[in-house]
Amino acid sequence: MKILHCVSSLQVGGAEKLVKNLSLSQQANGQDVSILSFGDETDEFQQALKSSQIKIYNIAGSFLKKQYLLLKLIKQFDVIHIHSPAVIRAFLFISPLLMHKQVIYTIHGEVAPNLRGIKASHIVARCYVNYTFAVSEQSKLKAKALFNWPQEKINIIKNGVAISTLKNQTTNTEKLVIGMVSRLIPLKKIEDVIQCISDYDLSEKLSLKIYGDGPQRQALETLVQRTGLTDHVMFMGNVIDEGEIYPELDCLIISSETEGLPMVLLEAMASGVPCISSRVGAIPDIVTASEGGFLYDTGNISQLGQHLEFICANKNMLSEKGKLGQKYVASNFSIDNIAKTYQEYYGYKV
Repeated sequence: MKILHCVSSLQVGGAEKLVKNLSLSQQANGQDVSILSFGDETDEFQQALKSSQIKIYNIAGSFLKKQYLLLKLIKQFDVIHIHSPAVIRAFLFISPLLMHKQVIYTIHGEVAPNLRGIKASHIVARCYVNYTFAVSEQSKLKAKALFNWPQEKINIIKNGVAISTLKNQTTNTEKLVIGMVSRLIPLKKIEDVIQCISDYDLSEKLSLKIYGDGPQRQALETLVQRTGLTDHVMFMGNVIDEGEIYPELDCLIISSETEGLPMVLLEAMASGVPCISSRVGAIPDIVTASEGGFLYDTGNISQLGQHLEFICANKNMLSEKGKLGQKYVASNFSIDNIAKTYQEYYGYKV
C-alpha cells in the first residue's frame, strides 16, 4: 500500500506538523509513505524531513503543468490523504481519477481559506472522499459552516505527537523560564503575556522565551523595549527541533483568543512541560482532564498574573503537573496510536 499525504505547504503549522509526525510514524512501521506539497522546497518541515528518506513531491508551475503533474503522480498511490481545503480545490479538475482511490480528508484547525472556488470544489469532493475526519469538535463545526460538509460524515481523530522518553531538563534555577511557541500574529495575544510580566513586576522571578516568527514581531519587540523587559524577554525565531525548545522551559504559555487543538500544547505536555492557557478550543478539556496545567479567561491579564505568581512561589508543583500531563498525552495523543487508527481506514472503501 502506497500512501500520499497532501498539503498546501510544509511551512510551520498544525496541519503540517501532523503530516510530519504521521509520516515518520508510518515510515517507522514499514509503510510506503510520501508527501505532496504545493509549497517550496525551502519550507521548514521539508528541510526537517530531509534525513528521513520520505519522498516529497513539490508541485509548481502553470495551471496546465500542475494538472499534468498531479495526474501523473496520483496514479502511483493507493491512498490519498488530504490535509488542506486548498488541496481539495487543487484536485477539482482531476477528481475523476480520485474516484478510484481510497481518499481520506482530515480537517484541521484553520479551515477558512479565502480561495475562489473552495465551496464548489468541496461539493465535488463529497463524491470521491471516502472518509472525513476533523481534529476537534470546533474544526468539525467550522467544516459544516464553511463548506456545508455533512456532520454525520465527519468523525474525530485528534492530533498526535511523539512521546518523549527523556526527562524534561528544566533550568533548575531560582528564575523560572516560561515559553511561547507560536506564529507572531494578533490572535495569539502574545502582548498580553509581555504586559502581564510588566504589570506584575515578574521580571526578577521569570524570563520569557518566544519561539516563532511573524508579522507582529516588530510591534512585540517595541512593547518589550517600552516595558523595560529587554533583558527578560527573548525572541528565539523559528525553531523546528522540539528537542531545542521544551527542555529549556519550566512552563508553556498559550494566550490565544482562538484555537482548535494546538500541537504545541500536546508537544509540551508530551515532553513533561506543564501549561498555562487561555480557555479556548479543546484546551480546557485536556488541561482539566490531565491536571497538567492552569487555565484563565482569554484576555484576562489579572488571572494570568495570578497563575504566574503562583508558579513562581510553588516551583516544585510544576514537575508534578508535567508528569501528569505527559501521562495523559501518552495515553490519548500518541502519534503511533493515531497512525494505527488511520490505518484502519486506509484499507477499506465504503
